[in-house]
Amino acid sequence: MLGSMFHQLDNHTIRISLGRADVEDHKTKGQPFIAQSRLPNGYFTLKTAGKITCFEGRLDLYDAEARARVVTDKGQVEIRGFVHSADMVIVYEFMPSGGEAAMRLDFVPLKAIAPARLQAENDVAHKGDKAHPSRKKWASAPYKYNPDPELGVLDGYQICRQTLVAGGGTGTAWTVKDGRDGGQRLFISIEHSHPGSTAVADAVAHLKAIEDESFASLVQRHRDWWHDYYPKSFVSLDDTRMESFYWIQVYKFGAGARKGRAYMDTMGPWMVEETAWANGWFNLNTQLSYWFLSTANRLEVAESLFTKLDECLPTLVANMPESYGGDCAGMSTIAPQTFVSPFPSGRLGFTGELLWTCHDYWLMLERTMDAERITQKFFPLLKKSVNTYLHFMVEGEDGRIHLPETRSPEYGGGEDCNFNLALFRWGCRTLIQIDERYRINDPLLPKWKDVVARLVDYPKNENGYMVAKDFPFAQSHRHYSHLLMIYPLCEINIDQPENRELIAKSMDHWINYPGRGNAGYSWSGAAAMYALQGDGEKAGKYLDIFMRMQELYPDNPAEIHPTTMYTETNRVQPVTETPLSLCDSMQLMLLQSWGDTIRVFPAVPKSWRNIAFDGLLAAGGFEVSAVRKGGATQFIRIKSRAGEPCLLKTEMVPARIAGIEKSAVRQMPEGRFKIDLKQGEEAILYAEGVEEAIVEPVAAKPENCNSFGLNERYQPAK
Repeated sequence: MLGSMFHQLDNHTIRISLGRADVEDHKTKGQPFIAQSRLPNGYFTLKTAGKITCFEGRLDLYDAEARARVVTDKGQVEIRGFVHSADMVIVYEFMPSGGEAAMRLDFVPLKAIAPARLQAENDVAHKGDKAHPSRKKWASAPYKYNPDPELGVLDGYQICRQTLVAGGGTGTAWTVKDGRDGGQRLFISIEHSHPGSTAVADAVAHLKAIEDESFASLVQRHRDWWHDYYPKSFVSLDDTRMESFYWIQVYKFGAGARKGRAYMDTMGPWMVEETAWANGWFNLNTQLSYWFLSTANRLEVAESLFTKLDECLPTLVANMPESYGGDCAGMSTIAPQTFVSPFPSGRLGFTGELLWTCHDYWLMLERTMDAERITQKFFPLLKKSVNTYLHFMVEGEDGRIHLPETRSPEYGGGEDCNFNLALFRWGCRTLIQIDERYRINDPLLPKWKDVVARLVDYPKNENGYMVAKDFPFAQSHRHYSHLLMIYPLCEINIDQPENRELIAKSMDHWINYPGRGNAGYSWSGAAAMYALQGDGEKAGKYLDIFMRMQELYPDNPAEIHPTTMYTETNRVQPVTETPLSLCDSMQLMLLQSWGDTIRVFPAVPKSWRNIAFDGLLAAGGFEVSAVRKGGATQFIRIKSRAGEPCLLKTEMVPARIAGIEKSAVRQMPEGRFKIDLKQGEEAILYAEGVEEAIVEPVAAKPENCNSFGLNERYQPAK
């Protein structure tokens, strides 16, 4: 829930930024991305006595701590910081020496103003009539400013109170205590409340709760969660750069989301005061962020979104206009942590947001096979999401079911929009699958079957899939929403020979369309789609393009930074989803489980000769581990958590089988093996000459170690 960043401001100042993921405004009027925006609370400055001459630091992923040394011409300050994994507390330790014993630490309160509003006001102030029309519109729109922050003291703790005109507010509390060897320790807590005004008292209570605990105990409890989190699964490969990138994203999600707390929006818990995207966006951003977590077995952080969907179903229903009859659920593109996001009456451009999010939820449930959760929580949510489409679908003169004009995110739309057709078809098929498996016998089952049978085909032309009927894809654009049936839904896939050429043509037309429309997640999406086609070389190519985007496309407005953070819109607007989405692309190269088949190493480039993964999850409730050495698979281990049918595809011809009877494994056509596994059973398939199933790290390439961070390896794009 809490986050912090620190960086140098000038020759004497280090800024320590603070953030809390649910600090949002709650206004009911105005543009949602401003009226319900994330809000800043404040930051600390560390003023050095001398001029800063050197800085060195490291983010320790395993212990989730930042450590740095700031050198000045009068001495130095050692800094250690962490955001506690269990308690709502941010901790910094400062160890000054020499003339830096005179360093000064100050809190700088910030006005609780929407970052998009502030950005627009500053843009107009600096550019005048030359400011972008959208910024001028945002800056001039009616806006009720929240009161100025108030500083004070409560029960001996320093506090900052930010009251909101919509009710409630944010409280920041802090205290500085003497540390070891003459150092100082800064303890900070941030709370938010609405509509009540308990935030300041709640923040102070968090600090009181730890005031009698030893520092060593506080640190150890922090580390315990992280040391348990990382081993949930393991990935290692001889592309050391990509392996490092992967683990940094695993760290980010552990830092930015947790069951029962906030879901990961476009900023996570790291606050930026000026950006147009200080919200949760559901026309792509949130969905991309969460894709990799289910396969990666990072379910506790995945639950940050899915448990919230369960809890907020009444709100999602209330978002719909009364004309929808109370049996539909939905939301607009932007949704705060509360999911209060009214569906615009009479506008169907936001139809797919919730249903697409349901697909992320389903990816997890396919891997856990939690029957109670599927039937009691997910099924009602999915049903009400699909009901929205049943409400406005139309029957054409051709006897087919059509959709009226809807939109493909950011691109435009029309009748029979592929983005919505794909989600509608997937939603109905999934409802049928759940109903028939668990014998629910829902009254709408015949209706869903009718939709699947008569829903119009996806509009296409000589270049592949279109955006909508009479609306070709004819402009370079970062979104691939018109290809949702290929990825991530896999409704159209390589196991359908009649569609292979169409898939290839559609993908090529989108990703290679002339122009500057592609962004970072365009290349991660292309990598994923090529992985789904079994093309490891092209998948690897687009991973590399992503990592080198500034070098290869210097005019592109997107940038991946040395921290692996990402910005768009002239490289100044921060968003979290794109680096996270790359993890799904990587995992699809190692393991796929769409349809009825688990595919191990389905799209590995030749350069990835050595790979190891352990504890990844596959649809059907399977836990999978595998090792590849010298370009050949050594073994595959599959454990069944649910007793589902298991069909495995691998290029390896098993020479030996352990864990179950050899007769339980039957070879099928096209490299597939049917494995009869009961719940709790495990099978290990060995290649010729392999004696043990050992997963261990692939040797790192020294020249690719420490590929990230501001070090001698980092060469910024010119």
